Amino acid sequence: MEKLTQFLNELLTNHNHQQLVPQDVLTEQVQLKLDATICGRITLQTLQQPDQTAIIDGTTSISYSQLAKKASDIAGELHYRGIQPGALVGVCMGRSWELVATLIGVMQAGCAYVPLDPAYPQDRVRYMLTHSKAVAAITDGPNTAALCDEAQVLIPINEVRDYAYSPIKASTNWLAYVIYTSGSTGRPKGVAVEHKSVRAMSEAVRAKFTDRELQGVFAGASVCFDTSVMELMGTLSQGGTVILGKNALELTQLPALAKIKTCVMVASAVQALLAVTKFPEGIECLVFGGEALKSSLVTQIHAQRPDLRILNAYGPTEDTVYSTIAEVTPGTKVITIGTSVPNSRAYILDEKMRPVANEDAGELYLAGTKLARGYLYDEELTKERFIEMDPTDQIPDRRLYKTGDLCRWTTNKEIEFLGRVDQQVKIRGFRIELEEIEATLETMPDIDAAAAAAVDGGIGQKMLAVYIVTQNDYLTEQTIKSFLSDRLPSYMVPQIIKRIAAMPVLPNDKLDRQKLTSITETISLYQEAPLHTSAVTATEESKGNTDIVAEDELLATIKTEVASLLNLSDPKEVQSEDSFYNLGLDSLTTLEFSCRLSQVLGFELSANALYEYSTPKALVHYISSMNGNTKAKASIQNPLIPVDSLKNFQTHIQSSHPTFQAAKANAWDATDKSKLVQEVMQMVNDNRRNPYSKVLKTGSATKGIVGDAYNDEEQEAIIWTTNLYLGLNRDPQVIEEASAALQRFGTGMGTSAAASGMTNQHLEFEKEFADLVGKPSACLFPTGYTANVGAVAGLLGKNDVVVIDQLCHASIVDGARLCGATIRTFQHNNAADLEAVLQTEASPYKTILVVLEGVYSMGEGAAPVATIVRTAKKYNALVLVDEAHSFGFYGEGGAGICAAAGITDQVDFIMTTLSKALGSLGGVVAASKEHVDLLKSSSRAYIFQASISPADMAAALTALRRLRVDDALRARLWETTRYMRQQFEAAGYDLGTGDGPIVTPHFKDKDKLYAIVQHLYQQGIQTSAVTYPIVESGRGRLRLICSAAHTKEDVDKTLAALIKAEREVDAQLAEKYQKTEDNTIADADVAAWCTSFTEYLNEVITTAPKTVPDLAIEVRSSASSNPYSIVLRGGSVRYTTTEENELPTCSLLLKDQAAIAALQASDVQGLLDSICKGNCVLNGQIEPFIWFVGRIVDQRKMSMMLAPV
Repeated sequence: MEKLTQFLNELLTNHNHQQLVPQDVLTEQVQLKLDATICGRITLQTLQQPDQTAIIDGTTSISYSQLAKKASDIAGELHYRGIQPGALVGVCMGRSWELVATLIGVMQAGCAYVPLDPAYPQDRVRYMLTHSKAVAAITDGPNTAALCDEAQVLIPINEVRDYAYSPIKASTNWLAYVIYTSGSTGRPKGVAVEHKSVRAMSEAVRAKFTDRELQGVFAGASVCFDTSVMELMGTLSQGGTVILGKNALELTQLPALAKIKTCVMVASAVQALLAVTKFPEGIECLVFGGEALKSSLVTQIHAQRPDLRILNAYGPTEDTVYSTIAEVTPGTKVITIGTSVPNSRAYILDEKMRPVANEDAGELYLAGTKLARGYLYDEELTKERFIEMDPTDQIPDRRLYKTGDLCRWTTNKEIEFLGRVDQQVKIRGFRIELEEIEATLETMPDIDAAAAAAVDGGIGQKMLAVYIVTQNDYLTEQTIKSFLSDRLPSYMVPQIIKRIAAMPVLPNDKLDRQKLTSITETISLYQEAPLHTSAVTATEESKGNTDIVAEDELLATIKTEVASLLNLSDPKEVQSEDSFYNLGLDSLTTLEFSCRLSQVLGFELSANALYEYSTPKALVHYISSMNGNTKAKASIQNPLIPVDSLKNFQTHIQSSHPTFQAAKANAWDATDKSKLVQEVMQMVNDNRRNPYSKVLKTGSATKGIVGDAYNDEEQEAIIWTTNLYLGLNRDPQVIEEASAALQRFGTGMGTSAAASGMTNQHLEFEKEFADLVGKPSACLFPTGYTANVGAVAGLLGKNDVVVIDQLCHASIVDGARLCGATIRTFQHNNAADLEAVLQTEASPYKTILVVLEGVYSMGEGAAPVATIVRTAKKYNALVLVDEAHSFGFYGEGGAGICAAAGITDQVDFIMTTLSKALGSLGGVVAASKEHVDLLKSSSRAYIFQASISPADMAAALTALRRLRVDDALRARLWETTRYMRQQFEAAGYDLGTGDGPIVTPHFKDKDKLYAIVQHLYQQGIQTSAVTYPIVESGRGRLRLICSAAHTKEDVDKTLAALIKAEREVDAQLAEKYQKTEDNTIADADVAAWCTSFTEYLNEVITTAPKTVPDLAIEVRSSASSNPYSIVLRGGSVRYTTTEENELPTCSLLLKDQAAIAALQASDVQGLLDSICKGNCVLNGQIEPFIWFVGRIVDQRKMSMMLAPV
């Protein structure tokens, strides 16, 4: 009690003289003073329960006294550095308990905190610091310090010293914090909130939540969003316990999950959670907020947890977190936002500020002591939104906040939210001011006007779209998105970008937003494709006979199917001459497109036809020829139809690993294609850009010697490129059992599993694996690849259908092709699209197999497995889940994602590979006894391939048994994964949406990405670059695969190396781009080369043992000049300066000296380098180009043979 008296005296110290007053009076006075501020209320809780747990951060528990001490140190540091009460202080830190202490400490010093997200672009952070006039910024590392480098005073958290208790200097009317929200002026606006408002919010928390519910409040919201104020300050001011998480989707992975009683989440986050797992049992209260809540989601949750208390909260930042709340009980039909919370009042008014009648729509206005002071340094906007008025009988308040939300009173006096009445929208729970995006876009060169809108994404969610007016026909979608990404948070970068001729306006010349989203004359922007100004109709393309009428209808059908597949609102957005690739169809989408067209047309249309005739117009000619259109048939039977496959080829090799693209290109001669591939491979090896060139000389491990198969170099490195998630390939017991099996059973089985190639180990593994994943039986395959191929091909026949996620592994497609089954695809993780496909395929006369992966290997989190599986079962489809990247570390005992989601009984086949979590070699499929017997009797991959070796089988069996009884490896893996993600995100790297062990920093620039990989290798970090087509174009990724054997030191070293590598690469690229060279190409040089090469080809043709194809090779020195053409026709070669439109043609536009020099020297690698850099632009057909490359290689070899020794 004496310590308390001393403490209370210190709080009331004035001019360093203690006031000697009776203790009971003193206590009452101090409690009143502390009760006036939110940080004071937290101090009161500290006095009452100093040892009570205030925060759980991972596995660390922080008491109220520890939290208070750190907060006091922060306040003391601010005072020591001369920061005066009333100042604003930026806080830019990663999520930890020290972040919470820092926020409290800033308020305790009498200052207001300005939260700054480390993931925000630097321009936005600098603006917030500058606009707020923050006098200091507190940071927690070099990256956050760099973001705040323009702050007047920079305070690293690790430099905060130990201070005696700092008295609270704030008062009830002082600012507590300023949170920046999306602003209509084009810049974010700062909402300034006083202590009395936060205190009022705290009282509302006390009134609505029980002590038990506050004893474990999950805090997953960023401190840049006001939900965090309720989660953190609301909980702590009431003596509760905060359980910190990185974000909402981390909920089920938290070590302290069992202690969570209450969580606040947006509906979309809960939906994503339910897609992969059940709602956690221990949580007793779920609060929704941030976006509209649907009754279907509530029904889904109550089906699992009828006892769960569900609240639906509503409130803008301007009214301190939440203003109304509704309790949603089982069976609720209409979801409302409820009634006002204590200290808040709600009015629904018409345009004349009069209350509306029940069930009539009006704008929602808020009043009460929770209202914010206003917008920082913006009196005009404050007066516009915070309306001062004379009290009336109907509206007794003097100050109202205009929310801009359309609402109505229900018959039971609750408020129903109807939508927005202004330009502010919420997408995925994020509040977005459309005009901020518009203003940012209009600062971009070449954009004359811009407008943004929230549009229907077609699958039950809203998408962000922008409409632009520009005179630049070559402005690309990727350019616009990159511009926005550098200036806005990722949630404000639109998914859809459209070009329109002019903005629709109202009579007062303001933007007509209602008409904006209904505009039909729009043309999408495409990467590497010019914008058009009008659509070309089939009638304009050709007129005059019945064949043309048929082609007109066919073209419309193709455009309609493409638009449907890509979720385009109007088929007119699909242009006749646009390639399907540029429209956005990848290989799997093309398969789906061929299936849909086949159903509409009534005959089978192969996917190869879509590759060969790769525009709507070309495809129309091809299909017409199949149906007897004589004019089109004459055109199509001539293999010279001009399809611009060469331009696509250049785009592919520029955006992805060029060796892969060269190898899969169409060619007339496989030998010529081999020559092209060899030249491309040599080019990427010389440039150190081959992602497949590295050799692990000391074997797979977290560290070892890594060499280069094509270059004489090696490095001792930390290895992040193997999928050995649990590190069991180096486990002593696993190695010992494998060695014993080698001695006992020999090196190999020598035959297939079907032909006696099994030991007791094989049988034991099948039985124990099936038992772990919850299936009656299992079937082993030699590899994971053959397990998928064997399962699909063993189950299905040519009458059947396999429906696969667009990002599924190639082995699924290969299995379907092997058995002749029809291949259908559905949009990635999209159950609605799957249902649309199944509706067209469902039949009692064929088997339908739906295939998906539990976790996709490009850095994503868990797939919505439960939703996909339930959708498939509605149509009686069989389901196979590939658990290659989820078995071993999801679910109890590592049973996998199906077990974690509680849907094992609904999944027919569970597949995994033995080479990842188990650290061995092989594949396995678990299923019913009947299905396994079918596979073992019909699968060629099982019957005709040698069985898994005894040593590999022993290793897998030992690892499997270890998994079932030992959670330590899984815990280490997830701990390292969470740490790595936290550190990389704090450093500003975009890791996408994933949360699993594959961590993928995203890089738009492919060349930069490959250069970073090489720089990391030189620093002793082995990782890999992943580019198109494995991932989407323009979204390359650095791939780092965590293992339980990796350490936090490995993570720290890798992050430091990455930051250094990126800095070095940026400097190199900047220097490279600054170099200017004379790129003037003399026509005489081009003409001389053409003459020389024509002479060489004449020699080749006269001596060639086989027929030479007819083709043309065109070379230009400028886009406007006539081509120099080498024409091969009928076994002769000639050189001309006219175009040859009737022949397969490859056209080269040379834009620098290096390109013509490469031709003169027969240097294919030099030519390819110019092509990759865009200094040689290709058009025409790929086949003549590959033939042309083959002849250049032959010419070089001949020159080398004839050269004097």
